[in-house]
Amino acid sequence: MRLLLVCFLLVSASALARDLEGGGELGAEPAATRLDLYCLRLSYPSVTGLVEDAQGQWLLLENGQRVLYARAWDAPAPAGPEAAWVVDVRTSMADIYPLEPERPDTPLGFSPGRRRSHDLLQALYGHSPATVGEGLEQAFLLGRPVHLSRQAAQAMRRADASLREMIALQPELVPLLVIDGGFTWRRIAGEQRLSPHAFGIAFDISPHLATYWRWNPLRPHPMQKIYPSAIVEAFEREGFIWGGKWHEYDLMHFEYRPELVCKARTLRDMRAMTPQAKEGVEHKSIK
Repeated sequence: MRLLLVCFLLVSASALARDLEGGGELGAEPAATRLDLYCLRLSYPSVTGLVEDAQGQWLLLENGQRVLYARAWDAPAPAGPEAAWVVDVRTSMADIYPLEPERPDTPLGFSPGRRRSHDLLQALYGHSPATVGEGLEQAFLLGRPVHLSRQAAQAMRRADASLREMIALQPELVPLLVIDGGFTWRRIAGEQRLSPHAFGIAFDISPHLATYWRWNPLRPHPMQKIYPSAIVEAFEREGFIWGGKWHEYDLMHFEYRPELVCKARTLRDMRAMTPQAKEGVEHKSIK
């Protein structure tokens, strides 16, 4: 199984590298779909493939569930006040998350990762407090407990180990690392859709220092630029994104979205590849 996955990644990397070199074709449907599927399968092993019918393209999960990856062009678009935020998987991955040290401006509409496929979240983590609760584990951040989904808890343990080493050299970071909630079955404040906290994939740290857009009139907030990169990078390395990179900023918020981190990292690495390196990937994919 691992050998097959390695071959798949090599072939995907080779094809995507060619698309990039060909002058911007990465945004075209085939390349973008390949990259999304690569990151989804790498992040969530229960995703096994992609099929298509008249309604669109569907992710297949090993338990037999199907999740809408991309709605067919002629399928009716969802309506209602939440339609822009509750989206299919392709749309949820369309905005490229800026990895550290990138801190781009966050104009209206720039919120990579804030659009979510709730169908995918429910398929991965559960449809109710009880079913989500079955997959929760306890992790710790600097000795304080937090309950998260199994994969997110594992990622938190790795981040915690890294941060412990970091604060030995930078103790001034400790006040920004006070855990303040993980799993909670609730809706997003002021909105109707479920929070990522309801799926056990989000946690907040130090809300008394790191504020939220509904609590503060500043747009943007200066802390979006000066929040310690060391903290953000430690969590991004393990698959978490930071809400400080959204127009509707949530400076305390980290969310386990490894597929977005994978996509951003893969694009960054491919753009940095030399022609010789691309040829090496191509050669390996053929062998």
